[in-house]
Parts: sequence; C-alpha cells; structure tokens
Amino acid sequence: MLYLRADYPRARWDEPSLNEVAKHWLQMHIGFRRHQAHMEELAGLWRAGRLDVPNLHRRLIPAVQQFLQHLDAHHRIESGHYFPAMRNLEPRIAPGIDLLDRDHDVIHGRLEALFHEASTFHRVVSTGDTAGASDAAHRLSDTITVGAPHLLRHLEDEEDIVIPLIALRGDPFAGRH
Repeated sequence: MLYLRADYPRARWDEPSLNEVAKHWLQMHIGFRRHQAHMEELAGLWRAGRLDVPNLHRRLIPAVQQFLQHLDAHHRIESGHYFPAMRNLEPRIAPGIDLLDRDHDVIHGRLEALFHEASTFHRVVSTGDTAGASDAAHRLSDTITVGAPHLLRHLEDEEDIVIPLIALRGDPFAGRH
C-alpha cells in the first residue's frame, strides 16, 4: 500500500510544486490535529484543576461541535467521492483505500461516542447539576483521550497513501465534469 510513498516520500511534501489538492488535504489534516490537541488541552486543564466546569463547558462544547462537523464532512467527501475516484485512478491502491474506509467506520463510532458524551455534558451543565457535570466532564475527557490515537494514526496512514497518489498521478477529478 505504500509503494507510491517510496516514489514521493514525506520529505518532499513541503515542496512548492506539490499538487494543490494534496496541499489542501494536508492542511485539512493539520486542522484536525489542532482540533484534537485543543480538545485534549482543555480536558487536561480541567483535570489539572486549572479550568472550572462552566469554563470547560463554554470552551469545549463549541470545539467539539466544530471538530465533529468538519471531520464528519471530510470523511463523507473522502469515502463517497475521492476514494472511489482514487481506486479508478490507481487500482493497485485499492487495499489501502479499503483500509482507510474501514478506519472511517471505526472513527465514526468514536465520533458518535464523542457526540453522546458532549451532549450529556451540555445537558447536565445546563440543568445546574454540579456533581453530574463533573462526572459528565470526566466521561467526555476520557472519550476525547481514547479516540485520539486512532484518529492520529489514521491521518498518518491516509497521508501515506493519498498524498503520494495525488502528487504522482494528479487530482483524481481533473478533466472530469
């Protein structure tokens, strides 16, 4: 699955000649890493006692919402449009694309868990239940932490397959109308 990366290694991905679609893909992934790190930072501040529940709620709920919306939309575009086009562009890459699609399914389950815990936290904080809010904040923080390694690994794997493919073969949709 990584044979294209041998021809276009990570060391070349910051070259100005990198395809614009590949550059955009990398920028999206940088954004997801930053979102994940931001959510983990907020959870860490709360766990360390440097952020109270109301401020955690005020800062974390919008961050989770934005993260969920962007990542879900990104995965829908990849799985529904880009991945099929990439299979057509480079059929030998199909096992790698299948792996990425399966990852999307696993990540989607984790996104649903994150949505559930964030919704519960929001609901409990909104009712003024202080003890329940602390418990919900713990569960939400745990969910953020547990989901991070798989997401970050997926981003790396996806880049290793997709960026060299686009860099070497071009935009899968170029010339299509």
